[in-house]
Amino acid sequence: MENYVPVDVDNLPDIFDIQLAGEVFTFRIDYNSIADYYTCTIMKDGKVLVAQEPLLLGNLVGEMIPNTGLPWTDLRVLDPTGHATDAGKGKFGVSVQIYIDVKDPNGSEDENPDTTPLGYDPDEQSDDLTDSEVDV
Repeated sequence: MENYVPVDVDNLPDIFDIQLAGEVFTFRIDYNSIADYYTCTIMKDGKVLVAQEPLLLGNLVGEMIPNTGLPWTDLRVLDPTGHATDAGKGKFGVSVQIYIDVKDPNGSEDENPDTTPLGYDPDEQSDDLTDSEVDV
């Protein structure tokens, strides 16, 4: 897990462009001092895709937002050491980062690129039944 979104928590709001899956996105990171969490806003071509989503340890960014414009990558708030209990001040941007994991369109999560994804069948036809195949 070496790829992460670099955030400058000492100069907030941190607004920067980043290329993810071949597309450029603008990120804005803010800090909520009352609740002790950071938020993320993601924009593309001036359009807001995610607005001030809390960055919580272990959560995917934009997971619950059905927006096809979001990056085709998993962005997860993680502490690879496993010591952090939250992503608040003093942890986020230090041991806790937004890690990047490019999604495999075939659903494989195997590190071996030659492995056939589980359940993948290139000859598989659509699962939709025609009227003549439906039992009445």
